[in-house]
Amino acid sequence: MEYQAGSLKFALPKGRLLAPTTKLLNEASLGFSGYGDKTRQYRLESTKFPYLSAKVFQEKDIPIQVAIENYDLGICGLDWIDELLVRYPASALVKISSLNYGEGNVYVAASNQVGISSLDESLAKLNSWRIVSEYPNLAGAFALNLRMRKFRIFPVWGAAEVYPPESADLAILWGKNESNIEAQGLVSLVKLLPADAFLIANRES
Repeated sequence: MEYQAGSLKFALPKGRLLAPTTKLLNEASLGFSGYGDKTRQYRLESTKFPYLSAKVFQEKDIPIQVAIENYDLGICGLDWIDELLVRYPASALVKISSLNYGEGNVYVAASNQVGISSLDESLAKLNSWRIVSEYPNLAGAFALNLRMRKFRIFPVWGAAEVYPPESADLAILWGKNESNIEAQGLVSLVKLLPADAFLIANRES
């Protein structure tokens, strides 16, 4: 996407952050009347500011779009920001501010069928690890930080909770809280990082 002088491009999320982001943009009077739960448009023009436009993305794509300067600003969860930055720490992506909504966390979890209640117990039982996650970069960093001698990361597009215990030993996944993790037949071993909504920008923009 070519940058036009005087223009400002915004990457906006679908999914769990859509409703609270709609409320935020309406309160800020940015003129994106087509953005909301019933939206069928992916490209939006502000009715109030002629230089302001937006496009709606899957949340995980927004940090990439902002980092490569296709978009100047974006809103997404901190989980997807850190998923990019842990692999590309020199990226042009800049965290501007937490937006105080979209609460949740990324958890490291195991099946409740295997009788493990702590990460120390897990480390004592296994020498080789199978880790499934939508966050392969965060999963790899987690394994290296624990000095796991042998591990495999299985990247998935969703539903990581269904893989333990048969197809994976650990799942690294988003959950609203620990009760949400337990309801999926898992036990939380580590709260890895928060996943609150953030405003991000491209440093060069």
